[in-house]
Amino acid sequence: MDIRIRPATTADLGAIRDLQIESWRGAYAGMLPDTFLRDGVVDVLAERWKALPGDGWIVDTAWAGDRLVGFVTVDRAKGPGAYVDNLHVAPDTKGSGVGRKLMAGAAATLAAEGVDRLWLTVIDQNTPARAFYRRIGGRELTAFDELLYGQPVTAIPVEWNDLKALAAQHGPSKGATPGQTDRATSG
Repeated sequence: MDIRIRPATTADLGAIRDLQIESWRGAYAGMLPDTFLRDGVVDVLAERWKALPGDGWIVDTAWAGDRLVGFVTVDRAKGPGAYVDNLHVAPDTKGSGVGRKLMAGAAATLAAEGVDRLWLTVIDQNTPARAFYRRIGGRELTAFDELLYGQPVTAIPVEWNDLKALAAQHGPSKGATPGQTDRATSG
């Protein structure tokens, strides 16, 4: 799959919202209440994606032709380091290297800025995501309880302290073909 990474624009907001809704409904089934995934998530994400985050954020999108197949959002101000607020990939493209490319691109941008730590939190029951983060060098820290849009979850922080190594992982997994990018994806 030929993937192009580029910064998000306001024209992408609807596609980003829809992809995140689809991703949450698939990834969090059985972890979050069905009523929330059916109805509440639509309201939450419609509000969230009315506008792009402001300064201090990276919002990169991944495209296969004219189809949005993934996005990553990173908050540079939620430190120490930078915080991956969202990483979502279209369910039918998981395993094709989209998530790896998005994380590598964000890491390359941050490393070039002198940032030395990237981190996120993942629901402990989300074992596919946890396995993916470990494969790309993430280190799990101590779990804690939190509310995710009012829903109680156990979260696990995951961190990367070598952003140049993460940036170097821009290549595909499972036989995907590297695509062109509008943002650097190597350090």
